[in-house]
Amino acid sequence: MSFSRALSVVNTLVLRGFGSGMSVLFTVLVARYLDTAAAARFFMLFNASVIAALCFRWGLDEVIVRRVASAQAKDLEGLSRYLLGLSHRRVLSWTLAAFALTGAVAVAGFDSPLAGIGFVEVACMLLASSLVALVAAAARISQGRGRTNAATFLLNIIVPLLSLLGLGVLVSSGHALDAAALAIIYLIAAAISYALSVVQRYGSPFSLIHGERTGIQSAEGQADRRASVKLGGVVVAQQALGWAAVIIVPLAYGEATYTGFVVVQKLATLISLAMLAVNFTFSSRFASLHASGNRNELLALVKVSVAGIIGASIVVALAVFGLREQIFAFSKIGENMQGPLVIMLIGQLMFSLASLYAVVLSMCQQEGFLLKAQVMAGLLGIPLFYLLSKVTTLEVACGAFVASYGTLATVLGVKVHRI
Repeated sequence: MSFSRALSVVNTLVLRGFGSGMSVLFTVLVARYLDTAAAARFFMLFNASVIAALCFRWGLDEVIVRRVASAQAKDLEGLSRYLLGLSHRRVLSWTLAAFALTGAVAVAGFDSPLAGIGFVEVACMLLASSLVALVAAAARISQGRGRTNAATFLLNIIVPLLSLLGLGVLVSSGHALDAAALAIIYLIAAAISYALSVVQRYGSPFSLIHGERTGIQSAEGQADRRASVKLGGVVVAQQALGWAAVIIVPLAYGEATYTGFVVVQKLATLISLAMLAVNFTFSSRFASLHASGNRNELLALVKVSVAGIIGASIVVALAVFGLREQIFAFSKIGENMQGPLVIMLIGQLMFSLASLYAVVLSMCQQEGFLLKAQVMAGLLGIPLFYLLSKVTTLEVACGAFVASYGTLATVLGVKVHRI
């Protein structure tokens, strides 16, 4: 790895770390200033919003990066507007479907796992999810153009930063905090981010949705749409265990444990910073090396990336574990979450390695194999976590993360080395 590329990784790591730090701080402050029930309700909404933002764009992230990175300079502007228009149409369809499903659930009288979640909170978080998904699409265009700093800012910093500022204003003004107020803050942060990243740069959503549908010709367009469907399935399968856990934990262990688990889960994601920086910096490089048939350099870059991820993850894990007592005390986490934290940190390291291999395979157009492997890991991890949560402690149940992600990393790693 050249010095300039290493510097790019470090730069992205710093920016990603800044964004993740704000996200963790936001989570800790919510746990500190809201009572247990209100914090649990907001975390349920927030986690659902994160899931929705990924589902709404359904695999377009990697397709956007691949298409923009391989396009000629003269075609970039038209292609970018086309891809954003495609993103708007897809996100709009998903958002309307989500509202319809929410209405159907409300009419049916289905009880929420956490009682007290109202329509205002749900509506705000669904709208925020759609806006965050579109900001992410704009970020991927910047990533494909090689503007990693701008892409990182849009993808990881601007929404957490604005949300944190909004929370700070409410706390300093003495305003009463509840799930509805935080949902509104999050929606405002997403709306401002969308206005700055999409409307200001590319025009109104109406012009993008109804704009000329060119930029990807018939054969390429069909191939990219098929790839996006598979990659969307990959994204959902990749996150399925984590999403299932935030539903299972409050039902199996109660609200107090759930609040502590969310804090632990957020802390464990700091392990992923090195992986995110590597993937973000080198995804287009992986694609170009595969396209040019330079397999030796591709494998060498993967090996260096694996070593860097493991080394950086160990450093971050030691730092997080060393500060655990202060963080738990500040968050007012009354239960002993040390064991789950250790297990989740190990599981997140396995997830980081699996994610690196997944990005390499997606850039090498191995969506079919990747989807099968991700589904297999989900079929292993989710039932295992559910069964363990029924009969044992949360610490033991978290071992499902290590088993699932460890198996996935092994399978994907073998495939990468065989390419």
